[in-house]
Amino acid sequence: MSDISTFLLNSITDMQLTADGQYLLIHGNQPTAALHRSVLNDLLVALPNAIEHADRVAHNDQQMGFALQCQGWEVGRLNGMGMVVIRFHLSANAGLSFSLPADQIPYLLQALGGVVAAEEPRAGGTTLQ
Repeated sequence: MSDISTFLLNSITDMQLTADGQYLLIHGNQPTAALHRSVLNDLLVALPNAIEHADRVAHNDQQMGFALQCQGWEVGRLNGMGMVVIRFHLSANAGLSFSLPADQIPYLLQALGGVVAAEEPRAGGTTLQ
């Protein structure tokens, strides 16, 4: 088995997709990193978890959470499917979409209504259901 080498990337100066859309190139203080599109979904899941865990360790607070800042949102269905798509607009024109079965919408509305109606903030300022 070969040794795995690690390079430390602590600044990003630019990111771009290759012309064929197969790789995300990340330019920074180290040689360019090229991430194949097949790992981008895994990276999307791993990064918020890593941010939250790193903040918990740095602040010695196991209850600390992480949430992306959202500038807007939209809701719809794709091609008349039974799935509802919720798209959040993040900074720099980035978007993040989630789909869920339409029959879950009443529960989502109930949860949102509960958060809006809550009179006193909870520990950490966030209530998750």
